[in-house]
Amino acid sequence: MKLKTTIILLIVAAIGISYVFLYEKKQLPQEEWERLQKKVIPDFKSSLIKKIELNNESGKIVFEKSGDNYWYIVEPLKLRADNSEVNSILSEFEFMEKVGSFKKEGDKPFDLKDYGLDSPKTSITMYTDIPAKADKIHVKGPKDKYTVSVGQKLAAGDNVYVKLDTSDEVIVVQGSLHGKVSKNILDLRSKWVFSFDKEAIDNFNIKTTDFNLVCNKKGNFWRLVEPVNDLADTEKIKELLGKLKNLQIDPNDFLPDGTADLVKYGLDAPRFAVTIDEKGTTQLIIFGHTLDNKVYVKRTDEPTVFFLKDSILIDLNKKPNDLRDRKVVRFESIGTYGINKIEIKTASEVIAIEKSLDLDWVITKPVNIYADQDTVKNFIEKIKSLEIEDFVSDKPADLSAYSLKEPIYEISVTKEEDKELAKFFVGKKLPEGNKCYVKRINEEPIYTVSTAEFYDKIENALLSFRDRLVCEFGKDLAKKIVIEKQDRTFVCDKTIKKDAEGQFRWELSKPVQINADLDAINQIIWNLSFLKVENYVIREPKDLQAYGLDNPRFKVSVTYEKTPEQPIDEQSKKETDEKSEVAMKSKEPLEKTVETRTLLIGKRVKNTDKVNSYGMFSDSDLVFELSWPKIRDFDAELVPTKI
Repeated sequence: MKLKTTIILLIVAAIGISYVFLYEKKQLPQEEWERLQKKVIPDFKSSLIKKIELNNESGKIVFEKSGDNYWYIVEPLKLRADNSEVNSILSEFEFMEKVGSFKKEGDKPFDLKDYGLDSPKTSITMYTDIPAKADKIHVKGPKDKYTVSVGQKLAAGDNVYVKLDTSDEVIVVQGSLHGKVSKNILDLRSKWVFSFDKEAIDNFNIKTTDFNLVCNKKGNFWRLVEPVNDLADTEKIKELLGKLKNLQIDPNDFLPDGTADLVKYGLDAPRFAVTIDEKGTTQLIIFGHTLDNKVYVKRTDEPTVFFLKDSILIDLNKKPNDLRDRKVVRFESIGTYGINKIEIKTASEVIAIEKSLDLDWVITKPVNIYADQDTVKNFIEKIKSLEIEDFVSDKPADLSAYSLKEPIYEISVTKEEDKELAKFFVGKKLPEGNKCYVKRINEEPIYTVSTAEFYDKIENALLSFRDRLVCEFGKDLAKKIVIEKQDRTFVCDKTIKKDAEGQFRWELSKPVQINADLDAINQIIWNLSFLKVENYVIREPKDLQAYGLDNPRFKVSVTYEKTPEQPIDEQSKKETDEKSEVAMKSKEPLEKTVETRTLLIGKRVKNTDKVNSYGMFSDSDLVFELSWPKIRDFDAELVPTKI
């Protein structure tokens, strides 16, 4: 009865397996079904494997996968595995196809010994976390484990015999498998000194015999915490971390296991200890004595000592100041795009420079005047590039010693929507005048920066940033030029006569009556019609004599016509908003008026040739500097040299 029952159960099982086999074949496309039949392990997925036991001629090696998908060797030593090597082994099994197969057929001789599979020297068991299904027929889907024995290579070619523990079939596969599963622990261990993601690091620490350098990451920026509390140079930190991440051990530089004599290698009191914290995981690497051009190194979580090239010690030997951020402020902008305002505050006033709706820079405080566009743009670039020259004091006892208790200047940069990009304080100049003290807002340390192209701009910001255009009129509207020199005066008027080239003639009435030098006249008018000064010197000077303007070297007067435009009344403005044709309505000119402006030229800034000279207009209180080429043109002789 028992035998009969057993036979019936076997028949039922065979029918079940056959049914499932035929059912699966019908459910899959023909090409997919044929492809799966070629695979050695059709349902194998590398991603499901959590543990591996590899036995080969080098011994037994056990691997386990961590939650972050890193592989670790847990036997015979606790080491980090080479992920690429382990994953390469798993990929081999996932995509391994049959080249051929053998199995017992009838009375034909079949001996596993012929294939090197009776007592295989190499075998591998790969475990998933899928629970085992005891006493049940497992036909489809991943299993709890896969065991593969690897036999000898074929006599001809590079192929190799393998056998699954769930089958009596001997399968021929490509020989690349043999090379991968024959590797020893040295081949399969990680050769990287560190294993981390640079963007995921929270803290890192370099401890030396002199100091303990600690850096923390805040958002996207790094900060020094010890031995000084200050901003770190994020790019330098990233560069250092990049070098640490790329440290790789030559396989020949691993010392034999069991030789980790910390005292012998100087690792009991290491010269450098580098700690990396990443998502709650800490890696600590210590550096000991040097030998030739190499240094002894050890990870504290692994038993092995190894060598690295000692060039890395140069990077580890950086002083805290080497990693501090030398940019006073940092903000991202392409030119001035997105920047809306600059403010320079003093104890008595605020100078505000804002971007108008037309995207032009305008001084809005304490007066409303047009700003010099290039000066504003260059100043913003200067702030962005302003670098610390000296780290003066990390914990200053008395800010007043640097004129920073009540700062002389407070500079802020604001982007659109009034969001502050940067702010810092500026104190007094050093005695030499080439540096000044600065301090970041909400930071303790005091620094110095160069005053060049910076301090002079904020000392008299209203003059520094105002528009340098001091005279403007239409060139064709000039009517009269008068040049008063110490010994003679030139008076020149525009006529209605034209020369052979169609240009209006200019005639001198003083000191002689003659046609004027047209080239000299045109150059003077060209310069005056759009006169931009080099820089402003002073407003409302108490002593004109200091600039040679009490008794000018010479004066240049220009008389020209002005043509005011018809202003649009409120009704017209309303119509302009409502109807585009009104917006295009021409403006009717008012009656022309005549204006005369006189430019006074004082003494040279320096007592040499080809230097700027002081100047001012008789109807203005601003003293400025004019370039020597313009002075040369204004000082021209208007009497023609050719008749």
